[in-house]
Amino acid sequence: MGQNADAGASLLSLGAVGIEYRRVSCSYPNKNITFKIDQSSNLYYFAFQIWYQQGNKDITAVQLCETENLTCKLLERSHGAVWAVASPPRGPLSVRMLLSGGDDGDETWVVPPNSIPQNWTAGDIYDSGIQYEKAVRKAGTKP
Repeated sequence: MGQNADAGASLLSLGAVGIEYRRVSCSYPNKNITFKIDQSSNLYYFAFQIWYQQGNKDITAVQLCETENLTCKLLERSHGAVWAVASPPRGPLSVRMLLSGGDDGDETWVVPPNSIPQNWTAGDIYDSGIQYEKAVRKAGTKP
């Protein structure tokens, strides 16, 4: 709790302390948003982690879509950055992410150009082909 025993005791003596914080944008230079397929994924359950999301927005919703007929399923946030769905769509899969919050409070759907291929396997890692700020600028809005 403190840097040493005396500092810890000093902090404890303060009782309840108000904490102030500010959000800090993440930065991953030269990296795109990346999807890592969870080890537990199979034909009946699909989960993945979203890596390298930079900027000051949260991913608040994720959809997994069949790229050929655009049938989409809303995923649930399992824990942390892990999104999951039972009975996932088949075929090559497109991911749609809803980015919310930030300084402007706007919401933006982002669809990466790269899909998760039909022959994915658990543990695979796929580059989305985009990073948040670049995708939003391309759509004509401010990041």
